[in-house]
Amino acid sequence: MTRRRWAIRISCWIAAALVGVFVLFSATWFIEGGRWERVETPSMGTVAPVGTLLWIKPADFDHLKVGDFITFHPPGDRSTTYSHRVYKVNPDHTIETKGVIPAPDPWKLTAKDVVGKVHMRWWGIGWLVAAAPLLLIGAVVSAFVVSVTKERWKLPVGLVLGSLVLTVAITVYRPFINAKQIAFVPSRSGGATATYVGTGLLPIRLQAHAGPHVVLADGHVGSVHVAKQDSTHKLRVTLKPAVPWEFWLGLIICCLLPAVGVSVTGAKSAADPAEGSPEGAPQHPDIPVH
Repeated sequence: MTRRRWAIRISCWIAAALVGVFVLFSATWFIEGGRWERVETPSMGTVAPVGTLLWIKPADFDHLKVGDFITFHPPGDRSTTYSHRVYKVNPDHTIETKGVIPAPDPWKLTAKDVVGKVHMRWWGIGWLVAAAPLLLIGAVVSAFVVSVTKERWKLPVGLVLGSLVLTVAITVYRPFINAKQIAFVPSRSGGATATYVGTGLLPIRLQAHAGPHVVLADGHVGSVHVAKQDSTHKLRVTLKPAVPWEFWLGLIICCLLPAVGVSVTGAKSAADPAEGSPEGAPQHPDIPVH
């Protein structure tokens, strides 16, 4: 078996082992009464940014205290789930909740409304869980296409299909660069103040037209004052990636690694004429010189 095949096989084993460990851990967690929730709104700021996976277990309502991070249904709405901190414990055995960014929630919760208490927060993994069906279907289709492809084209076809699946998932779910507007408040002195929160895994730049800018990391809130109108006489802000050059350098290196690996293994195979030949096949004998 060639080095290339061994490398591919070992990579598949490692990936399968990681998936198996995650599935086993998740199954154990659910059997013990736990569940998970994916954060879809930025109300918890940097505590649990959008895309965070929350691991939740049932909690004793009477032992909840201020500051506990809980998951609950708003009174009368079992179809909606929120995850906020306990803001106040009332004498009538109800509790009030609040996110990091907004004002306190307008409801009072009882024991029947509380789903459980958050025990773990996995940053960014919620995006992977959301994209899992698409990634799984893409992996199955890619594996089938590779299996019916000629040997010399298997690796290139696999790389192209894998890149295509990742591109589609990133385009659909937009996990890396994103932000959400919180407020756009006119100012008495003219202009307006725009406030946004970062909701992507990578930083984003909030830029006022012909004015200042601020860089927002995942879950961070920032504001800029827009004083000048654009050519259409509107107060405008723009959002652009603010990714450092180190990230782009690392991304380029990662993209080049498969090509480098193929080149190295191909060079080694060409330098070793015995590799791939049947065991015990005779080699060219030395030809005597007369």
